[in-house]
Amino acid sequence: MNSTYHNEMNIHYSDIGTGDPIVLLHAGGSSGKQWRKINEFLIDRFRLIAPDLIGFGETAEWAGEGELTHDIQADAVAQIIDKSCDGSVHLVGHSYGGATAVRLCQSRPERIASLVLIEPIVTVLLPQAGEQELFEDYRSFAQNFIDLASSGNITVAWKSFIDLRNGTGSWDKLDDRAQTRFLKLTSATVDGFKSNLNNPTTLEDCRSISVPTLIVCGEKTTLPEKRVTEILHSEIPDSHYEIISDAEHMSPLTHPSEVAKRIAKFINQNSIRK
Repeated sequence: MNSTYHNEMNIHYSDIGTGDPIVLLHAGGSSGKQWRKINEFLIDRFRLIAPDLIGFGETAEWAGEGELTHDIQADAVAQIIDKSCDGSVHLVGHSYGGATAVRLCQSRPERIASLVLIEPIVTVLLPQAGEQELFEDYRSFAQNFIDLASSGNITVAWKSFIDLRNGTGSWDKLDDRAQTRFLKLTSATVDGFKSNLNNPTTLEDCRSISVPTLIVCGEKTTLPEKRVTEILHSEIPDSHYEIISDAEHMSPLTHPSEVAKRIAKFINQNSIRK
């Protein structure tokens, strides 16, 4: 595991393989290890850089001034790119990491060769696109987790989170070790939900993304997240849309071969080393 010092924090990341560099940004409640199954399908063709975003994995929780934001996360990822790569990179972001990827495209567009967004949590676009009711569905879900965690009902908060993301009963199927791992991420996940609700991304920001973009959505994902992917596809000029059959929100974990196949095909079409 490598690290870079940024904003008085050590940001940890893995860096394996050779070829066109891909930076992979994980979902909330996870870490760079989320991509291990995906990496198995990509390692023979690409260089794979997977950070532990602030508050997750081996990277400490945010202790700087103000609340953690996706722009702060994007700055940390940019530091890794600057340290590790001479030119541009392919950027893949899933869920929470997808929202950070969009912000990185705003702050450092010159370092991004192509973009893959797997159900990014950019739900702030919903009311901008006239989908206020769907935004309220997500806001209620996020605020419920924040409120439950803040009042000490941590297990209840995680049960509602995991069951929504992976299907009813998923939390109860986890062993004690897995449940304990999630419980330790409570503070970072609260920070993440606040980052999502306060994300400054606008429809105009999406229209300004000039790199080739692949948007991936699970066939059975929740309606707010599906609608976000549709909005992104309609607003990002050079965007392509793929559905993962029978998948929900966590397709990189549940359908790694299908997701990896789409990532590899798209990046090969937009290779830096053509």
